[in-house]
Amino acid sequence: MPVFFIHSTQVEDEKVTIPDPLFSHLSRSLRMRPGDPVILNDERGHRYHTTIRQITKKVIYSTVLTIEESPLSSNPPITLAQAILKGEKMAWVIQKATELGVNAFAPLITDRVIPRLSPAHATNYQERWDRIALEAAQQSERWSIPKILPIQTFQDFLRRENKGIQVMLAERQEKASLSTMALPSDIPNGITVLIGPEGGWTKEERQAAQNHNIVFATLGPGILRAETASLASLAILQARLNYL
Repeated sequence: MPVFFIHSTQVEDEKVTIPDPLFSHLSRSLRMRPGDPVILNDERGHRYHTTIRQITKKVIYSTVLTIEESPLSSNPPITLAQAILKGEKMAWVIQKATELGVNAFAPLITDRVIPRLSPAHATNYQERWDRIALEAAQQSERWSIPKILPIQTFQDFLRRENKGIQVMLAERQEKASLSTMALPSDIPNGITVLIGPEGGWTKEERQAAQNHNIVFATLGPGILRAETASLASLAILQARLNYL
């Protein structure tokens, strides 16, 4: 059963108030009725197993039966720094990467990114990506929704403070394989994986990454599409971290 996300302020005295937009989805799209079970997560890591008590014209009221706490995880958080892909590819990557357990997305504008976004378009993309991440997190029964960071240039991304491990995937490089490269046993500040656009990273971008102590890795001798490389990288890391 999908898990739906609410805010903790909607829970009071073992009762949950569910307004729009989740109200419309549950009552109209899923046609839920009083007595049906609903599982709800809040931002504090609480999972509420509830039963619908009443449905009005604008609100659903449910009763909390049991509460679970989010299990503690020793895995480091993973951020996918993805150069923006054209068409539906970016949305597809966000959906599938959410299912693979990524913690955050950093959409990047690089030299070879094809979509050139105006501020209005950037806002529209951001809202859509947030919605896709939410829906994927619900469907895969995650405890939290991955954060979609604001769209930024590759140069701005490099200038931010980052104390974790940063890995840039580069094709046909004589670098360590992501599946075998050494990883510390303890990575408290997380791992960031950088994936380029359809045209790949430029020579200048690779040099800039090297200047910021970003390590390079490869997925093998073959050439993968950008969206394939993103998911392959996440699957390899999550398998190595025992998430999968």
